[in-house]
Amino acid sequence: MGQELSKRYQQHFLAHPRWWACVLLLSWFGSNAFVLASTKIMEINRDGHDIAFWKPLCWELSSACLILLLIPVGVSIHDRWLAKFSLKICVGFHLILTLPFSLLHVGGMVMIRKFCYWAMGVQYHFGHIPSEILYEYRKDAQTYLTLLILVFGFRLLYRRLQGEASYLTDEEEKEADVTEEKPEILLIKKLGREFLIKIADIEWIEASGNYANLHVHASVYPMRITMDKLEKMLPTDFVRIHRSTIVNLRSVQQLEALDSGDHQVTMDGGKALVLSRRYRDHFKNLLSL
Repeated sequence: MGQELSKRYQQHFLAHPRWWACVLLLSWFGSNAFVLASTKIMEINRDGHDIAFWKPLCWELSSACLILLLIPVGVSIHDRWLAKFSLKICVGFHLILTLPFSLLHVGGMVMIRKFCYWAMGVQYHFGHIPSEILYEYRKDAQTYLTLLILVFGFRLLYRRLQGEASYLTDEEEKEADVTEEKPEILLIKKLGREFLIKIADIEWIEASGNYANLHVHASVYPMRITMDKLEKMLPTDFVRIHRSTIVNLRSVQQLEALDSGDHQVTMDGGKALVLSRRYRDHFKNLLSL
């Protein structure tokens, strides 16, 4: 029973990683905000002073809300521009990003606090701006780097459970670039186990940072490779329909023109993908063949 429940949770986690990430972050920041707010009230009361409960709660929730809004921005910046660099350079860029992160965080939370205080009929005073910004930056830099570790730890756990695809040998990968014969099998490593999948079983592929996610039936296997390189190594049945998407023609169910002028490719499993104008003519010619 315990193993069955664990497997069910694992399957749900693999199918809905963003849902799990959102719930975990909201739970962590929400509980942390209430703990910090109640701690602040206890400290003020211990010094013989009184304070309305909503004020510390406003301080902590305004900070938490801004950080939660900035997390997807930081992840997007990393995946789009920084993932291609080495670890050393990537960390250096993230250290630089702690400064705009802190400025956006402080500016946003001050605006929220001013609005809340205005709604309650009182004024909010941030304090001496240079010293307060320096004070907040020290905390924000630590928060940013902590979140960086948590996000990459979450992704590492996800990929560990998901498994990772690779060609059987390095020689096979090199030969695929210079010969007409393409490899037909990929090796999957997952939780200490290894198994094989046929390349022909891959339905579609999407870019994800410096990985390519291979969609095989209900499973997704990341492969550390660029889309351009992978495209050259795949059989002719695989066609690029977008700069971040490759499809297996054998898994395409239909092609549909939309009112917007774009086209939509629907796969056998019902997944709808965008066909960009750059690849549209080539894709249609292949379908007609």
